Amino acid sequence: MKKWISALLLPLLLVAVPVWAATTPVQVNGFGATERLAVENALIEAISQVNGVDIKNSQQVEQLLHKKNGETETMTHTQRNGSVAAKGMVDSYDILSKDCNGEGCRVRLHVNVIHYKAAGLSADSRRKLAILPFTGRHGATFSSELQELYTQSRRFAVLERSQNEAYRQEKALWESADTGLAEKARMGQVLGLDYILVGQVEQANTRRWSKNIELTGEVKHYASSALRVRYQLIEVPTRQVKWSDSVSLKAGNGNLNGLINKAVKNIFQQTMDNIYPLRLISVKGKRVIINQGGKTLKVGSYFSVFDLGEKLVDPYTGEVLGQDESEIGKIRITKVQPKLAYAELVEGDSSLLEKNQIARPSSPPAKKVSKPVRRRAPAKESTPSADGGGVIL
Repeated sequence: MKKWISALLLPLLLVAVPVWAATTPVQVNGFGATERLAVENALIEAISQVNGVDIKNSQQVEQLLHKKNGETETMTHTQRNGSVAAKGMVDSYDILSKDCNGEGCRVRLHVNVIHYKAAGLSADSRRKLAILPFTGRHGATFSSELQELYTQSRRFAVLERSQNEAYRQEKALWESADTGLAEKARMGQVLGLDYILVGQVEQANTRRWSKNIELTGEVKHYASSALRVRYQLIEVPTRQVKWSDSVSLKAGNGNLNGLINKAVKNIFQQTMDNIYPLRLISVKGKRVIINQGGKTLKVGSYFSVFDLGEKLVDPYTGEVLGQDESEIGKIRITKVQPKLAYAELVEGDSSLLEKNQIARPSSPPAKKVSKPVRRRAPAKESTPSADGGGVIL
């Protein structure tokens, strides 16, 4: 037997467990004036143990003054109001024991509670992030392209916060009588955020001008683009700014779109390097595999590999600032897949490469300039000469 419990109890209904759901078995006790009420209280307890409860509490304090034997006394009256609500669905239950008498009934049940199981990779192991719409010119481009990069990095569970009206319409459909009882378990599964990324495009323009060359009569056209964007990564529960920076770029060719693309990658790389730097997950000789792929990496790009040493702690705050990093070499990306990338060591000793070392963006290794080989001049022959200056044969 199955039922939807939401503080007020509804009639029991038989429902097939959908493929996205999982069941959790629990054993609980229930007490009530009748057997039915005892069973219902036990079912609420079972759902509370699996899905938790929503507890609301309020307190009202009154102070009253009155006179007693000519003296004024203060009396305090405190009134507390509380409510507990549990919501969920029961797949089936068995009555293990029952004891009813004139005071009521006490039952013990074995209950299988259905809980929602999200499709795909669970978001529990990843931090939740939302990219809010950037303000200013081209702000929507920044938001959409950053959301794409963070999603492909697979480091964050990227949550959508700009389509609330569409979600409200879908929720209204789930709540209607046309939706099966099992489908209603999908409600109440919205994830809370760990971080939000906000930003403001302060400058994004292109200036064009022309010049006449008097000698030739030729007209030359010029263009210059400038971009400046400021952004913050904020921890939602505490509203603490975890990272804040700005990106300023200029281009003498008037390519503003190119500057936007470069700034997007710059913002993504800076935040990722501070929270989730790339790591080596496999090492075989000079070939390594990195735990990131997709559009976030490109074939031919270079990274420096660092070995991690002791943790560095701020003596004032006790905050872990990071770990001591020692550069051991450089790698070049050779192949990119949706979730990982392959690279080869181009500088350094391959015997120092190990799993879990971190990689940060780098420039290509410096080209070695070969020194010119100096050739010795041939030795002079000591040939005796004649008295008249000629050579003695």
